[in-house]
Amino acid sequence: MPQDRERQWPWIIAGYAVLFILLAAATSFLYDAVAPPNRPIVIRLAVAIVVGILLVHVWRHFRGDPRWDPASPFENALTRQPATPKLDLAFVKLRDELESARRSRSYFEKVLWPRLRTLARSRGHIDAPIPPERSRLGRGPSFRTIHRLIDHIATPSTDRR
Repeated sequence: MPQDRERQWPWIIAGYAVLFILLAAATSFLYDAVAPPNRPIVIRLAVAIVVGILLVHVWRHFRGDPRWDPASPFENALTRQPATPKLDLAFVKLRDELESARRSRSYFEKVLWPRLRTLARSRGHIDAPIPPERSRLGRGPSFRTIHRLIDHIATPSTDRR
């Protein structure tokens, strides 16, 4: 269903207002122009036109408009699908390792912490203390703590061994 279906209602109401004004003008002109015995026919004809137009509009609304029906699988296949983002495998592996280290203290201590310690030594840093355990048992350090640790490792060291 198009999103602008609700926005059409002001235009529909304005169109009906213009239609009723024009029909009332034509009906009043004909009412004055015909003989008195035929005047009720003019009124009935004008009312029939109004009711007919309203019924046709309501019938089309409830019958369904193909523009508002959901797209078929064929039409969906014709629309261009956005390209799926392709991530570098090294990035995906690092992201998964950081998530695992955050979830599990033992993974952090046995896998990620030795790597970070080796990286810090290669950059000339003295061994940093292992981050303290979080309040929840079994959980590794938070992303913020890991981020601070990596930032500390990334800064050049002033003291070399």
